[in-house]
Amino acid sequence: MNDADAVEALSALGLSTYAARTFVGLQKLGVASASDVAGVADVPRSQVYGATDELESLGLVDVRDGSPRRYRPVPVREARDLLYERLRATGDEAFEYLESVRGQRADDEEGHDAIWTTEGRANVAARVSSLVDGADGRVLFATGDPSLFDGAVADALAAADERGVTVTLVSADPAVREAGRAAGLSVKRVPDDAAPELSIGRVLVADDDTVLFSVLPRADVAATDAESAFWTEGTGFAVLLARLIGEQFGV
Repeated sequence: MNDADAVEALSALGLSTYAARTFVGLQKLGVASASDVAGVADVPRSQVYGATDELESLGLVDVRDGSPRRYRPVPVREARDLLYERLRATGDEAFEYLESVRGQRADDEEGHDAIWTTEGRANVAARVSSLVDGADGRVLFATGDPSLFDGAVADALAAADERGVTVTLVSADPAVREAGRAAGLSVKRVPDDAAPELSIGRVLVADDDTVLFSVLPRADVAATDAESAFWTEGTGFAVLLARLIGEQFGV
């Protein structure tokens, strides 16, 4: 990482570009005047004053009046905590607002019998976890890839089991089944010859009206995080698919 990278990261945490550049310069200098900062940071001297005012309002610099005025940055650990807390508080406010307006202008028919898609392994895992979190009756999760039963997905399934949801893990892979048993889940073996030709990544059924399928890339595709999923919930199609999947796996 260099100065430009640090400035970009600080800007992502809420600082203006000039404030971020000034803060990086002050960390190098320790205690400095506006002229000192302008000499080491890519900030015009006339803009240093506004940048330091911004930093002072955030608690990131101490100021000593005089001629010239001197500035001292707070320690890096203190700055990190202040910026993280500010980002968290701002994010919480934004998400609370989004929750309050969610669905205000939604068409009652919007999404009826819809099939949605999700791309990317991390995004698919997040969607699986979210659908499992919303289940209150039963969950069936199937995969033949141990890497797809770990992290947030495994945690979500274990948490669902703990709150009384009937969770069944289905796999032809012994490593997946062993991991499921270690997590305290009910495990069912699928014969190897029952595996479909299509490279299915994961199958999820929740509460008999929510279904998710994911497909992995071919073996010759280099991207290790590639995964595509389609899912549907609360639809007639989902109910039909859930019934067919249950019959296929004998669950």
